Amino acid sequence: MKIKFHIDEHLPEEKAEFWLRKMTERIRQITEDLTREKDFVWCYQGENVFSINFSDIYLIQVENEKTYVYTETENYLYKGRLYQIQQLLPSDFVMASRSALVNYHKLDHLQILNDGNVDAILKNNLTVQISRRKIKTLKEVLGL
Repeated sequence: MKIKFHIDEHLPEEKAEFWLRKMTERIRQITEDLTREKDFVWCYQGENVFSINFSDIYLIQVENEKTYVYTETENYLYKGRLYQIQQLLPSDFVMASRSALVNYHKLDHLQILNDGNVDAILKNNLTVQISRRKIKTLKEVLGL
């Protein structure tokens, strides 16, 4: 695929055009990422509210019916359900299980356990078990 950029500081509005033989899932994801208006989510830590950039998120996980957002060193509470935050996220996030989303750019490595299960070890040393049903999707995203 050929890609061409024309950069003009004086454009009133940015636009992108695609000339495709067919629409693929990858192009659909890129289109969604380009048209996404926000690149952050509001989360709570105690009484304080913070905007957390999607690129800073390592893991989003449901524990005891609460949705937690993990960054490199902090964790926050998201006051919503996992499916609600998933709708806001770019395509960098992959379902690890029914209760966890992982930013695949923050993966350090995958650990294959003796019982055939797979754990994702993130760059901040968090460990998330990948459900058997989600392993294939994760491998496809990672190109394995």
